[in-house]
Amino acid sequence: MKTVSLLCRGPSLGYISNIPKVDHSVIVNAFHYEVEIEPIHEYLSDCSKVTHVLSLGAHWPNAGANTIYKKYNFDKIVLPYVKEVSPPIPEHILQIEGRDGILPVENLDDINKKDMVPHPRYAFRAPTSGLAALLYIVNELKVDIVNIVGLDFYDNTGYFTNSNGRKKGEAPIEIAIKSGEPTDEMQDFFKKFVISNPNVTFNIYTASKIKFDIDNLKVIKVM
Repeated sequence: MKTVSLLCRGPSLGYISNIPKVDHSVIVNAFHYEVEIEPIHEYLSDCSKVTHVLSLGAHWPNAGANTIYKKYNFDKIVLPYVKEVSPPIPEHILQIEGRDGILPVENLDDINKKDMVPHPRYAFRAPTSGLAALLYIVNELKVDIVNIVGLDFYDNTGYFTNSNGRKKGEAPIEIAIKSGEPTDEMQDFFKKFVISNPNVTFNIYTASKIKFDIDNLKVIKVM
């Protein structure tokens, strides 16, 4: 059975010690302040592989974003866009170094298009980078089980570190909610994706008030 953990940045990320240890974790967007918290650092340190799903607008090297790549066993950076709608990749992203040299940078595979939705700016997209990472885990990594923590759908929540990654204390709850996608849109996308993958078990540890009754989904409320 192949199991991967998805670590997003909502307040439920603080409950990471409750989720099982795995060999492979996927983190989403700016994570340099998150790894300053010891349980998160320990969890990623125990992974033999870490993948970073990184939106180009969520990379803050001047705030220390690149310090994480030699701390853990990163294998690649995945942009949360299929190539057809991807912005140009800046050279500094293509030069990020991990423990074993320059990290590969990839777009999401076109296999994910079948689960994406249109938007005025993009013909194909997931509502958030966290949900794009979930598509990547299920469609490209072909998992049997995915454990999810920190995905709170901006349901009256902000970020666990109260930061969008640029500096600490910059993104209180109301700003995070305003800058994110609507909660119901995110939840509907998540629900449809879970239902469309009945052979995958989804375990989500969340601070959201989601109420789903789906056979292959276990919701663990943590706040």
